[in-house]
Amino acid sequence: MVVGDTLVWCPENNNNPHLWIIISDPSKHSGNCVVINLTSSNNGPNAYILKVGDHPYIYKDSDVNFGDAFLTNIKDINAAISSNSATQNQQMNLQIISEIINRAHTHQAFQPILRRYL
Repeated sequence: MVVGDTLVWCPENNNNPHLWIIISDPSKHSGNCVVINLTSSNNGPNAYILKVGDHPYIYKDSDVNFGDAFLTNIKDINAAISSNSATQNQQMNLQIISEIINRAHTHQAFQPILRRYL
């Protein structure tokens, strides 16, 4: 798994899968990486909105959910894939990843402790 890889996942087992994106390099942090998800867009003033065509999974305007980002480990992601609670999806465009990372550095909803992984 590398930066830009995506998976459809319910990390909290809430039966509401979202597209999650790896936005930090696990090879630089002993397998640890930051993941962030997309959710229905509310067109808020600080939103970074992805549109249909930005990724094959996106079927409507979707906000990058900076507040839901969290630190996980590739082992945990692979375990979720092995248990079928997560499914790998197509890689996200690296220009979009770059913009997500740039915005995460200053977004008020993104946990400051996660910034050191970006």
